[in-house]
Amino acid sequence: MRYAIGEILLVVIGILIALQINNKNEDRIQAKELDGLMKSISSAIRSDIRYLKLIRTARETIGIRADSIFDTYIDVQKPTLVFIDYAYIANSFDELTSIVYYQPNTSAFESLKNSIYLSKLQGTDIELLLQTFYSSAERIQRQEEDYNRLLKSDYQTWSNKFRNKGSALFISPWDYMTTDPQEKFLEILNDENTTALLAKSFEEANMTSLYDQQILLGEKYIEMVDKQEVNFNEQTKIDFSGTLFTYAEVDFLNLLVNGKVPSGFDLIYAQSSNEYYDGIKFEDDYTVLTYPENTFDWGSPFFTIEALNGRVTEMDFTKYKNVILEMKGKNGGEKFALNMKDKYDLHDGKESRANITVTKTWEVYKVPIDQFKTANKKIIETPLSFVFDGNEGRTIHVRSIQFN
Repeated sequence: MRYAIGEILLVVIGILIALQINNKNEDRIQAKELDGLMKSISSAIRSDIRYLKLIRTARETIGIRADSIFDTYIDVQKPTLVFIDYAYIANSFDELTSIVYYQPNTSAFESLKNSIYLSKLQGTDIELLLQTFYSSAERIQRQEEDYNRLLKSDYQTWSNKFRNKGSALFISPWDYMTTDPQEKFLEILNDENTTALLAKSFEEANMTSLYDQQILLGEKYIEMVDKQEVNFNEQTKIDFSGTLFTYAEVDFLNLLVNGKVPSGFDLIYAQSSNEYYDGIKFEDDYTVLTYPENTFDWGSPFFTIEALNGRVTEMDFTKYKNVILEMKGKNGGEKFALNMKDKYDLHDGKESRANITVTKTWEVYKVPIDQFKTANKKIIETPLSFVFDGNEGRTIHVRSIQFN
């Protein structure tokens, strides 16, 4: 009996081992197939990015050209045209009325969605990145379709008006150089239908930010696939805050990293005078802030929030306790103040401040943000500002700034 039980146990153990080996083999096979799909998507996105950059350049260029046409030929009295002027206007008009659009390659992504492997990415940042990339692609397509539909309609109206009345001369003026085409050419150029078409190019120029964001999303996905990463680090969360999620999901918020300002923020210089002063310099791994001697009553380099193409300009800082800065003075002994401001703070200099004196060597300074008592931490608009005053000139170097 004991021998029989022993044999049964050996069989059961053998079956369990075989199942475990089979499961591991299955996991390896699925991991390999998932990796193949992810790389196929990466290849498709690389192709998308190349085309997106071309479209972006085309739309930006036509906006610049139309602007120069208005400034040089339309908003002036009776210009004298030479061949290069005719060619510039006609070629720009032809480019404007040539329809371009973004057609994303979704075949690899659709294969992933229809497979059993998408669930393996559920809850990861790379899944969120992928979904955002392709939903953003759909939004771009819809906006382009609306724009192109109106452009076609306006061009048809223009063509109907000038059919047999100069449209050929305007589109190909070099074919009419044996005559004097200027009067008719300028008449068509200044017609309200032509100027309305040219003005549409400004809409194209405004679309470039959509392509910039799409390129950024695509490049981050390619980078993560190459590095075999599925989740973001804290800095990437900050970089994509407002696009993929909110700043509230970030445990550490960097305003300055090795002297560079992360996307979503900006660093500006304000002073008591209206004259421009370039008091901010970006070196290789630190930022230089300068307050000139005997020039202003006060000066203040300060950070602003510029997330989601400038639509998000305030954020909640209640989760953070301290701001940590790595700084040094040019000579040592430089004194200044730090402050934070909410969206309703007046520019009257009455906000709470933390006074700082820096040495000549790099040191880390930790400032509890509860020192900034006048700032409502739920609606911060200026995350941090440096305040200099008096006649004494000062220069400080700042390498990093982090809230935690």
